[in-house]
Amino acid sequence: MSRTIDPYNALPKYIQLASILRQKIEDGEWEPRSPIPSERQLEVLYNISRTTIREAIDHLMRQGYIYREHGRGTFVSPQKLQKTLMELTSFSEDLIKRGIQPGQIIRSLTSVLPPVKILQKLELAPGTHVLCIERIRLGDNTPIGLQTSYLALAENQTITSEEMESSGSLYRILQEKFNIIPSEADETLEVTLATPEEADLLQIAEGAPLLLSERVLFAQNRKPIEFVKILYRGDRYRYYARLTR
Repeated sequence: MSRTIDPYNALPKYIQLASILRQKIEDGEWEPRSPIPSERQLEVLYNISRTTIREAIDHLMRQGYIYREHGRGTFVSPQKLQKTLMELTSFSEDLIKRGIQPGQIIRSLTSVLPPVKILQKLELAPGTHVLCIERIRLGDNTPIGLQTSYLALAENQTITSEEMESSGSLYRILQEKFNIIPSEADETLEVTLATPEEADLLQIAEGAPLLLSERVLFAQNRKPIEFVKILYRGDRYRYYARLTR
């Protein structure tokens, strides 16, 4: 890949510059959380206008390669967290395996009447209420996901905010308090774009790419116990699968 701007190239100059800067990030030339050169430095280095530079930077921000801190500058985004598709693990387990401190902000914990789609996934009768837990998931105190869990618990089973705060792991509570052992799950993945509210909660730009995971979790008796929707920051997460034939 060329490391210079070609004025005769059909690609817009800001796309050419964005490709050059992205390659520096992917090659490890610019490390995660390190500042990128200033607009003035890029202007001198590539002999292009500030307007073109800003367009390239905005383009990379929308793709999740860089982020801006007010009053400090623009920085390379942290490396993506990798999750293996064939392994059933919790959010906390994924982060701990990679040396990242998991955390959470509980936004709500309440009994709700979920949409029909979720009742069907949980094999519940119409009109059944479930426990809904909404959380912002953190990695090293940085928001990286929005998680909404719908739990099909028995009438005499409940989970409190205090238990969630002290444990931090829903799977652990299910196992230790109710002897419910998560054994398998059905999961779908798709790409979506951040709404204004989601962008605000995740501290990213509106319209930034998100990875949407919807999972039905089953206990050891193949009984569905949780429907969970997670929106992962596209700049912080990727899935991995090994395929054979």
